[in-house]
Amino acid sequence: MKIHIKLLLFATVFILSSCESWLDLKPITQATEEQIFSTAEGYRSTLNGLYKNMGKASLYGKNLAFAMLDGFSQQYDLSPENNVMTEYQAYGKMDYGQTQVASRIEETWLAAYNVVANANNLIQNLVENTTPELFEFGEMERNMILGEAYACRALVQFDMLRLFAPAPISDDGANYVPYVEQYPNIQPAGISVNECIDKVIADLEKAKELVYDFDTSALAMNAVCTGDARFYNKFPSFTTLASTPRALSDFFKGRGYRLNYYSMTALLARAYQYAGKYDEAFEAADEVLKFKYEASQWDKFTFYEFKTTGIMSGADNSFATFEGKSNLRLVDNLIFALYNEKAYEELNLGMHFLKESKGAGAQYFVVRVDDIFKSSKGIDESVSDIRHTKMIFLANNKQPVSGKWFCHEDEAMRSKNVTILPVIRATEMQYIMAESYARKGNWTDAARILNDIRQARGCWDDVSFSRWDDFVKELIIDARREWISEGQLFYLYKRLNAEVDFGKGIKRSFKRQEAVVPMPESQSM
Repeated sequence: MKIHIKLLLFATVFILSSCESWLDLKPITQATEEQIFSTAEGYRSTLNGLYKNMGKASLYGKNLAFAMLDGFSQQYDLSPENNVMTEYQAYGKMDYGQTQVASRIEETWLAAYNVVANANNLIQNLVENTTPELFEFGEMERNMILGEAYACRALVQFDMLRLFAPAPISDDGANYVPYVEQYPNIQPAGISVNECIDKVIADLEKAKELVYDFDTSALAMNAVCTGDARFYNKFPSFTTLASTPRALSDFFKGRGYRLNYYSMTALLARAYQYAGKYDEAFEAADEVLKFKYEASQWDKFTFYEFKTTGIMSGADNSFATFEGKSNLRLVDNLIFALYNEKAYEELNLGMHFLKESKGAGAQYFVVRVDDIFKSSKGIDESVSDIRHTKMIFLANNKQPVSGKWFCHEDEAMRSKNVTILPVIRATEMQYIMAESYARKGNWTDAARILNDIRQARGCWDDVSFSRWDDFVKELIIDARREWISEGQLFYLYKRLNAEVDFGKGIKRSFKRQEAVVPMPESQSM
């Protein structure tokens, strides 16, 4: 397979005038590549461009999040009475040949490899054309930008592998997607699944080393110690950055929106697991969950906490109740997310998560709550699991929709929530560790982890198992709730070749033509 690749270079000017730090950028339309890469600000801006493009609808804003990918995962009821759009109905049917779906798949492909091309251009310029003296913070800053560029290209190409190639459990040894490491690369050839995942892992391991010195320093740990710190630059009282915010430059804040040491380690855990390296996956996940920032003997912060602050108000699932909620992204449990300042408009959230449909008809992604919140014993847990009682709202007072994407009428409240685009949660690290235990027949510790997750979310009926198939069943039951409208469930089904609930009594694994999304016919980039 030969693929044509081209680069659409983006350029931005870096603005440091506000507390929102480096996320506030303006485009340049006539800047040359030489000008961009002649200053440290140009390198910072180009790195930011990678993240901004990943947050667009074509990637982690919509297609690889709540819309296309979660439609494929059978998470929604996309019948015409819930969603009048034939494209979205086709997601549920996994009709990859439908004209609009095929166009959406190609859009995702093109956007992904455009990010890769820009990452490679950034990497090559950093390696070949810079010295530490160019950067305000010398070698540390140069290494940080370089490490993040490696991690960005790894993340995007890993997800292209997960989407367009068979999972290792079903691998036939053929070549599928390329792993592009140079710019320009006019005709990158597809490689095998094993070769591709090895390259993902190599890039992430290299990236971790490059950012280690900064991200494991006391100030950097202070900057990521809570969800508010990672995503809002609001630091806990009595910490250094709370009392002296200027102790850390703006460029080094907002690390929840960037691939830092801990999010790279989390992605490595995901990649190791995909490669069948379960011991390495366990160790990486464990390292993330053992993160601890101790501001004092009383103030200690970790990543894995599931805090319900802001979501517990109200006794029902009405729109009015959700207007009073905050923290719908559950940021304390969120390790890495992307940012889209214009998410509400660009992702068409006003139509998909609307209070009530009017005129043209509904475009809702209606969650199949009756199936998702039923336990393996057939018990309805929707009355106790806060992922339903506090995180599902009723559009038109009847259609259950993800509260994570709830759009407050107050613009400031809405922006604080919907601009954050989740990519990886601490819960996934717990799943990885539980699976590692289960693969070794340690059912007790595997169940302990799943029960810890369940109890934190209001489910007190403990699960137990003594067979692999039963563990997988319980894992999927929980993941279907945890990952509502976050784009991860399709990959889980595919990786485990697990049974999928298609509704109407149909339960089976994905067929090969469903699990392996066809690459665009043009295969251009």
